[in-house]
Amino acid sequence: MLLKEKQFNNSPSLKLRAGEEAERQMAFYLHREFGKDKECFLINDLRISHLDETAQIDHLIVSQYGLFIIESKSAHGEVIVNEHSEWSRTFNNKIVGMSSPALQAQAQGRVIKELLVANKKNLLGKMLFGKIQKGFGSCPVFVYVAISDSGLIRRKSDVPELFKADQVAKEIAGKLSELKKRDSVFNSKIWEEMPWAMKVEEAQIVAEFLLSMHRTLSHTATTVSTDLKLGTGTIPAEKSDKGFVPKVGAICPECGEQKLSRKSVARSDGTETDYLACEGYPSTCKAIFALVAIATLPKKQTAEPAIAIITPNHREGGICPRCKKGTLVIRKGKTKFLGCSSYPKCKFTDYRDKN
Repeated sequence: MLLKEKQFNNSPSLKLRAGEEAERQMAFYLHREFGKDKECFLINDLRISHLDETAQIDHLIVSQYGLFIIESKSAHGEVIVNEHSEWSRTFNNKIVGMSSPALQAQAQGRVIKELLVANKKNLLGKMLFGKIQKGFGSCPVFVYVAISDSGLIRRKSDVPELFKADQVAKEIAGKLSELKKRDSVFNSKIWEEMPWAMKVEEAQIVAEFLLSMHRTLSHTATTVSTDLKLGTGTIPAEKSDKGFVPKVGAICPECGEQKLSRKSVARSDGTETDYLACEGYPSTCKAIFALVAIATLPKKQTAEPAIAIITPNHREGGICPRCKKGTLVIRKGKTKFLGCSSYPKCKFTDYRDKN
């Protein structure tokens, strides 16, 4: 299923145009293979930041058996990998060195995986009767480097990641078929041979989450001001110079026509992940953003007041963000709200309307 296409700019630079053409070619093959596949989620041109690192990914496929990263390279001449795994290419009839796109893609995969590990409680359900939280520690990240169809490959060492663009989609489809067969208990000789896997619904949630974290070069990550006083929390104003802070009712920065509205994706454990998206999403506009909001507390305060920050992390059954020991449970007052199970030792509350 296609979640995001790349918007090409037809750059005046010959080098940039060549790179765009390579990405366009690869996107075509991937869309033809997975565009209507309801178990695979295709994202083109994804830029994510986590812990001061940024991953710029040409193409990403999220499946229940792992992530597939495809790095497109415009190479119409010859790509050479020597016996020391050093990369070079021919350009203007000369051999010039190049950094390894396979290592580059592996580094991108590490950033994405660290981001998913940090958010596992919001993205994956639990197993063994809801006692053990599932995670991404063993989630495989498969890397592919795709050169232009007209290019040539000269291998002096084994480079399993390197393919011509027209071969990549079929290779991924074959890998998925292999993993699906191994996932069946009847086809596995021993338990250890079964691959890491999540449910298809969880794979969709992961893909939507990653898409919500996408930032263009002109956008910065959305942050909430830490200079807050009790009962006066507000959403930061739009930043015209450093980026756009999405909020409900704002004009979509992508299409410039429709407004942003709050949406949610159902998770496998019965909870939901909220996000902001253009009212035209996904049919006419692909804009999607992480949801960030702040709630104020009631006028009557008790000792040890807390500022309640509404984020997708605050869910029933989640770990209390204040004491880190209790879990969040639904309580009833004039309205339903989330509170820490360790009350009154911990007085954290999330007063978002739960009706």
